[in-house]
Amino acid sequence: MQRSVIFLLLYLLIGDSISGYARQRDKILIKNCINRYLSEHNNFKDTADVWGEYTLDLTVEALINFAEQQEDTGLMKIIDRFFSLRNNHFTEVVPFKNTPFCDVNYSYAVFKKDTSFIKPYISESYQILRNIARTADNAVCIEHHGCRYMLIDFLQNYIIRMARSSYLTGDTVFCTEIVHQLQLYSQYLQYPDSRLFSQGKGWIVSDTNQISPSAWLRGQGWMIRGLVTTIAFLPENSLYSNKVRSMLRDFVDGLIGKQHKNGMWYNLPLLPFCQSYPEVSGSAMIAYYLDLACSHGYLSGVKYRMAVDKTKKAIIRYIRPDFSISNISPGPGTLFETDKYKNNSSLNNPHGLQAIILLFSIP
Repeated sequence: MQRSVIFLLLYLLIGDSISGYARQRDKILIKNCINRYLSEHNNFKDTADVWGEYTLDLTVEALINFAEQQEDTGLMKIIDRFFSLRNNHFTEVVPFKNTPFCDVNYSYAVFKKDTSFIKPYISESYQILRNIARTADNAVCIEHHGCRYMLIDFLQNYIIRMARSSYLTGDTVFCTEIVHQLQLYSQYLQYPDSRLFSQGKGWIVSDTNQISPSAWLRGQGWMIRGLVTTIAFLPENSLYSNKVRSMLRDFVDGLIGKQHKNGMWYNLPLLPFCQSYPEVSGSAMIAYYLDLACSHGYLSGVKYRMAVDKTKKAIIRYIRPDFSISNISPGPGTLFETDKYKNNSSLNNPHGLQAIILLFSIP
């Protein structure tokens, strides 16, 4: 009996040691990926380095998260320089139309613990609620070339904005709007069998009432980001929070059913695995927000933790020796058609890096 206990203790100690080594190895690997990215962007030393596509904001948002979680003071200084070069002032309104998919200004203000952003932020949130483009039945839309489209990438950022505004003001009008929009998007875009989402509606010129075909993996990543982040700001145990949690569980159970045994999700998750490819950005986003949901008690169950662990182990193989990242789908997703997303994986697309930074920022 005593020998059995000794062997069990040795097994646990060795297991913990191996696990600790793997975590440290992975952190070093991700830090090298970050260093490569920063080098490609001149370490944000000049004004020209700090402006670009929304993927730049998305990556800096992930860098803020990584710096905070890992207490990386060197990276924190680089982030401070980024916003200094942007001439960032928390007291100024940042128009929502300038941040359609993520809000790096909010992330930085919270990171710096500067509450002066709140008044202009809330003012803009009420303006958004009143003036945002909508369909005839009130679903929020992104405007593109003068036309209005439903788009899940856009929805996730909108409901996060509403949830943060509710938290900062205590005004449940934002909560009501969140649940209403999720119900509309679920009604129009969520497939009843798989529980996954179409990318949007209105994009197909020949029939604007038709939803976009199939499902695209990074779109599912956007949706889980929106749901998990939204719950964090809703009043705990409220009808609003319980409703969004229920939607999250329903959606995530559909996602779990589409994960390959190798730990990855595939770019076109409604098709057989052989018809597309294991995709990094969506897989990492799903795993990261699954982990957050489990850690905060929004989800409970071994299957969710197992899904995260499998993805973390699998995704490392897509980081190359030069710290570039493969198997990333280009955008904008399956708005119009699916065929070109069957085998269009790209190398070093910034969507991949931001997602991997998030996944491996977990302490």
